Amino acid sequence: MNVKELMKRFLEEEGFKYEWEDEFCCFKTQGQYVNVVFDNDMENLLSFAIRYEGGSLPRSVLLDICNEFNRRTVLKHYLIYDDSVVVRYDEFLTSIEVSNEAVMENLELLIHGACRLHDRMNEFASYLSHPASMTLN
Repeated sequence: MNVKELMKRFLEEEGFKYEWEDEFCCFKTQGQYVNVVFDNDMENLLSFAIRYEGGSLPRSVLLDICNEFNRRTVLKHYLIYDDSVVVRYDEFLTSIEVSNEAVMENLELLIHGACRLHDRMNEFASYLSHPASMTLN
């Protein structure tokens, strides 16, 4: 079973509403829009991504946040695209059979990292709008 087949099975069995394109699918879980990117050259690469707009944060601040989070983790990647930050979780599936529970565990890892990133971005945005009244951790 390749990643496209796995994700289609997972989304249908778990009752998710989703949008399906040739190169990706998108669905919402726990208040987060999750993209699954399909790589035709690597059919067994499961790649989840959540994207946040950088808003008023300067690109240098977004880069600092990404670097801070990348130093703390090996399971997720924090990347900058244009004026957005993307949290990405990749796993190369070595087994033909992957349970829905395993997919959900991967999603939980991604969402946990995405929530932490979003909180940190909000913390920086508050600091930049009121620098005298706050300190950053």
